[in-house]
Amino acid sequence: MTGSMVGSMVGSMVAAHIVVTFPQLTIDAEVQVGRGEILGLVGANGAGKSTILRALAGLQPIDRGRITIETNVVDDPLANVLVPPHERRVGYVFQDYRLFAHLSALDNVAFGLRARGMSRHDAREVACHWLERLDVIDHRDHKPATLSGGQAQRVALARALVTTPDVLLLDEPFAASDPAARERIREDLARYLHE
Repeated sequence: MTGSMVGSMVGSMVAAHIVVTFPQLTIDAEVQVGRGEILGLVGANGAGKSTILRALAGLQPIDRGRITIETNVVDDPLANVLVPPHERRVGYVFQDYRLFAHLSALDNVAFGLRARGMSRHDAREVACHWLERLDVIDHRDHKPATLSGGQAQRVALARALVTTPDVLLLDEPFAASDPAARERIREDLARYLHE
């Protein structure tokens, strides 16, 4: 069994009916996450957990159903609504982290803020705060290829959190961390979600 998580931040609520059809599999899932709640998706490999997260993030259009974040419909094929990923206030930590290989850890974390128009200096300052909070500030100038799996995971988590998303999606969030780091990241994440 493997697991993924959907966390709904303060001021946010997710309500979704997700139907995605593949040649060998149809995923038909209902997801309800209230403000401040955390929902864990647990199942075998290939059961559709990542597809559900990708649909919530806007990376996988649904074939039928509807996805609402707060009061905004972000995907509804019948109404011809599909809000692109960059317009959803969703943070996503991918199973393989998807860090930009050519950027330092610092610039990976600052990327989302820069994409929203924040100055390089200010974005890097906020990114430093998150790298420090997740205990990877000493690796801020390192490229992803030089980071351990746990370090890359924390950089990816910092990148997802730095934009203060309404919804946080974590695909296999603690798989690469050693037990001590896993517990520390869980505590940091729980504290952030509570705040």
